[in-house]
Amino acid sequence: MIAARVVAVQGETQGTGVLLTPRLVLTCAHVVGGDNRPMIAHPGRAGQVASEVQWRDESLDTALLFTDHDLIDAERAAPLGRLRIGALATTAPLPHCQIVGFPDIQRYGDDGALELDQYRAAVLPSAGSLRSVLVCELDHPAAEERHDGTTPLQGLSGSPVFAGPVLLGIVTRVPKGRGQLRVEGIPMDRILATEVLLDSFRSEQVTDFHPGDQRFEERYARALRARYRKTRVFGIDELGTHETSWDLDTAYLSLEAGQRDGLLPDPEVPFGSGPAQPRRIDDLLADRPRTLLRGEAGAGKTTLVWWLASHAACGTLDAELADLNGLVPFVVPLRALHARGTDLADLDQLHTAAQIPVGGAPGGWADRVLASGRAFLLVDGIDEVPPAEREKARTWLTELLDLYPGTRCLTTVRPLAVEQGWLRSQGFAELHLLPMRDEDIQAFVSAWHRAARRECDGYADQALAAEEQAELRALEAELLTRFRQNAALLALAQTPLLCAVICALHRRRRGLLPDTRWELYRSTLAMLLGSRDSRREIRRPEGITMGLEEHQELLQSVAVWLVRAGRAQLSYQDAERQIEVAMRRLPQVSAQGTATTVLTHLLNRSGLLQERGDGEVQFIHRTFQDYLAARAFIEDGSLLELLQNAHDERWHDTILLAVGHCRPHEIRRLISGLLAAGEDAASDRARREALYVLAARCFLNAVVVDETVGEEVAAHVRAIVPPHPMAPTETLASLGPYVLPFLPGSADVDSMTAQRVARLICEIGGPEAIPLARRYASHESALVRLQFATSWSRFPAGEYAREVLARMPFAGTTLTVTDADQLRHLHELPAIHSLMVLGSYNGAQLGSFLKGFGLKRLLVLSNKTLDELSFLRELPQLNRLTLSGCSALKDLSGLRESGIEELQMEVGRLTHADLAPIHRMPKLSSLRLIYRDSPLAQQLPTGHPQVKSLIIQCEKSIDFSSLPEWPSLSQLDIVTNMPEGWEIDLPPLHGLRVKISPHLVSAPHTIVDDQLLVDQLTVHD
Repeated sequence: MIAARVVAVQGETQGTGVLLTPRLVLTCAHVVGGDNRPMIAHPGRAGQVASEVQWRDESLDTALLFTDHDLIDAERAAPLGRLRIGALATTAPLPHCQIVGFPDIQRYGDDGALELDQYRAAVLPSAGSLRSVLVCELDHPAAEERHDGTTPLQGLSGSPVFAGPVLLGIVTRVPKGRGQLRVEGIPMDRILATEVLLDSFRSEQVTDFHPGDQRFEERYARALRARYRKTRVFGIDELGTHETSWDLDTAYLSLEAGQRDGLLPDPEVPFGSGPAQPRRIDDLLADRPRTLLRGEAGAGKTTLVWWLASHAACGTLDAELADLNGLVPFVVPLRALHARGTDLADLDQLHTAAQIPVGGAPGGWADRVLASGRAFLLVDGIDEVPPAEREKARTWLTELLDLYPGTRCLTTVRPLAVEQGWLRSQGFAELHLLPMRDEDIQAFVSAWHRAARRECDGYADQALAAEEQAELRALEAELLTRFRQNAALLALAQTPLLCAVICALHRRRRGLLPDTRWELYRSTLAMLLGSRDSRREIRRPEGITMGLEEHQELLQSVAVWLVRAGRAQLSYQDAERQIEVAMRRLPQVSAQGTATTVLTHLLNRSGLLQERGDGEVQFIHRTFQDYLAARAFIEDGSLLELLQNAHDERWHDTILLAVGHCRPHEIRRLISGLLAAGEDAASDRARREALYVLAARCFLNAVVVDETVGEEVAAHVRAIVPPHPMAPTETLASLGPYVLPFLPGSADVDSMTAQRVARLICEIGGPEAIPLARRYASHESALVRLQFATSWSRFPAGEYAREVLARMPFAGTTLTVTDADQLRHLHELPAIHSLMVLGSYNGAQLGSFLKGFGLKRLLVLSNKTLDELSFLRELPQLNRLTLSGCSALKDLSGLRESGIEELQMEVGRLTHADLAPIHRMPKLSSLRLIYRDSPLAQQLPTGHPQVKSLIIQCEKSIDFSSLPEWPSLSQLDIVTNMPEGWEIDLPPLHGLRVKISPHLVSAPHTIVDDQLLVDQLTVHD
């Protein structure tokens, strides 16, 4: 892996360099010399690539080069992960280091072609400490001294010095008189001190090097990959030889997530541009080092955790999540730890939390990983432990992150299991996995069938494999058609769990599918527990023969125990006891064997129950546990027990599923009991609202129910509408279109209430919400209108455009579009002067969609495709442009001669030469440059003659030496989070007003023009 970072550099002389990123090379200044366009060659790439000198320091003999093209493709770059940089924090010799480069002595052939050479060395921290140089002593002399005074290691200049995977510095010279045993270099901490690199290149303290760590991490990564590369599919044998799992590499789908209220701002959205939009979870996680992810049962939370752990460990995540490559994932499934009674506090056992068979780690390994900032903590299922254990887990997590602040963390939980902002003090953003949209369901169905077809590749009979694959293609096409034609079926498939079950049932039944959620579960159980074995001519496995009802009776006893205990797992011994009790009611099963034998049969054959490696037993998914427990409670006449536990959100799914098993009079008792419990909790607003909503959801799920019950439910729902200012709108939104008739008219509420109602309408979305959206979208409040202008994706695109947006006053409001279908409907709208476009479109597409639209302001965000701006010629009236998250953008020539007056853009990977077209914009008066991810030296570019207002957003200091080249500049804003005591060095300019503001709120400040004023000064000559 280290050799993949090493390149040859040809400047005034030949030397070596090290890749910091696929396009950023660190080398020696004397190698570059006076050559401003040195050539770079990578061993894995044919030919050479030109580079530009971004920075040099002759006193350090160091230079930073930026190449015109990536030196290593994404596939090869991914396993490298984030480069680790180290600073020596010891005076003791550090053995087992290595130097890799292109020395003169390693040339071969008649033409003297270059070849890599590798040297084992010890770093000597005390030697050279007075000069602050990095001294390395080779294990053996590299070659004999030359008589002409030159060194045979010539060409090694710029070579990296690595302690394992950690870069300590680069070689700058070979001192004479040391018999080719010594080399000297510049340590990375001195280079970082010049502030030419990003904050992402933070150094870790290196006190020693443990070769065993690296070997263990390689084994650990392989074990994670083996454990988490597949996800379970409920024991459906028709999938092929690996009948209970499918390949995540083939079938993983990045779902959408939304950002919750009151949390950290979306880093992709500029100031004043409105609420954050739903985006793909991969894209969102890239910008959020710590995330609390909420999601319903079956929404894909655990699958995401598995996928991230598998790929981060092996360095195979793509561009959005590339920063996670090479991190060390620690998967912590809380339900498993709770079931085992395992203490969270033992760091040395952290890697064993998920019971991965990898053997013992070197002593102190976890502490070293966490201290270096390389840990990726994945805490799964906060909701699957009792509330007291949740608080214990929160305390553990808080203390761990305080101790190791560089740790990235993702924590998953069901939507209402913990309060909003539960981990806000630790800097956690909160995201909520959204139901799959129609296009997501289509993509999931295609991925599911693709995974199933892939299983056929292993068939020995190729003719059978071809026949099976053809049938799967036909079933896929038929199911996609069914989804387009059947809205009820589409609504059932909005989670990955249920969509996978529908795909399996459709295959099993050759196209016959259930109509309701309960029929879906019943059909699944019948498929898994009924005649599956007999149809496959499997006779008496484990010596046990049971029918569907007997299977369900046994499984229900386990499910009820788990729900009552508030757990998701039980020990093998507890499972045996529950099976033994249930067998007393099943004489034909009792006659066939012991509880041990029957439990073995259930584990082997049911497809619903599984034993973990730690001796714990659990259902393959919590939904089936809740369904079977609900059935048991109703059959046993335990309706009162359900009501007594209705205050506990862990019982809510069981109560909802109980409705499908109830007779009409039981449904009436259940709903009335929930409403009464809500009335008794009048002093607890949140509990009252949760119980009323639960009662309403039960009513909506019931097939047969008295009319008077419906009236009673409606009366109670009216009592909690409109939503309370402190209540999350997600609770009421779970009722869907049912709640819409209870919402007040737009003329009957004040602006604050109108904002909450508008948010609720947009969260419900769909065609049913359009009439109410049409009325509220004309509200006098700009914030209410903004809610509808940013929520187009929640509604059918065409109908929403015609019925809502076409009638909405857009003065001062920015419309947000998130897909091509919405862009196609823009022509149906009146003049819209401000537009935000999220998503990846090339310049030709944008020009075609936006031509003749009369836009004055355009924001292009999260666009991974756009590489040039020629489409601006189609927007002659445009005077304000924002470009954020446009990672492919390179050619800015489209800005020349444009009428844009205000430009805001991320510098990203653009060079100063790339930024040159900005200086030829004749009307530009306000410029904002964001240096968030720029690998360049953060230096103010060449001045513009007419710019009056300049905003610089950065996380490292900027070189303002070119400020006098901005003759018209009167206002300079610096948006930054610099540490306390930071100083700014500005050249003297008469009358320049300077404002310094933090990027994020970290302490009380004075609000000034939507910015947070920290200091304000006027600079005089």
